Amino acid sequence: MTATLILSLTVASVAIRHTVPVMDTSGARVRVLPPLLFLVVLAGALVLDGLWPLSLPAAAAWTVAGVTLVVAGLGLMGWAGAVMTRSHTTVSPWAAVTALVTEGPFRLTRNPIYLGDLLVYLGIALWVRTWWPLLLLPLVLVAVQRLVIGPEERYLTSRFGADYTAYRQRVRRWI
Repeated sequence: MTATLILSLTVASVAIRHTVPVMDTSGARVRVLPPLLFLVVLAGALVLDGLWPLSLPAAAAWTVAGVTLVVAGLGLMGWAGAVMTRSHTTVSPWAAVTALVTEGPFRLTRNPIYLGDLLVYLGIALWVRTWWPLLLLPLVLVAVQRLVIGPEERYLTSRFGADYTAYRQRVRRWI
């Protein structure tokens, strides 16, 4: 029941974050909604846990840690989205960007929204006390890197040139 509720809330937040009236595809050649990658792998992990349970030891600390990570991840995503909005650029990974955002959470990581997605993913894994999402984590990270971050970085390099190259050298991809 808890896993279903968490999954439903995650899907709702993804849908709200990525609803756009008209889809602009003039930006990076990203063909998949990034949070969907996390969500699909997480759903698969929860199905696997239902078939072959690999539970973390029972402890309230897992719940506290999980909720803390979920809240931190959502907060990071919200902060990054607000900074991008103030910079008059888009959060859509396939739309054309109008500004290279390097302030706020972008001072610390080039991908704060995806880092937020990762924190939510890890938080849910701890919250529902299963090893499966942790075991499948490399799969989701490789998918995000190849299907999302790679195309975005190529686009941003072509769009902003030396400014983006300098930013890449100054700020790490994840943390």
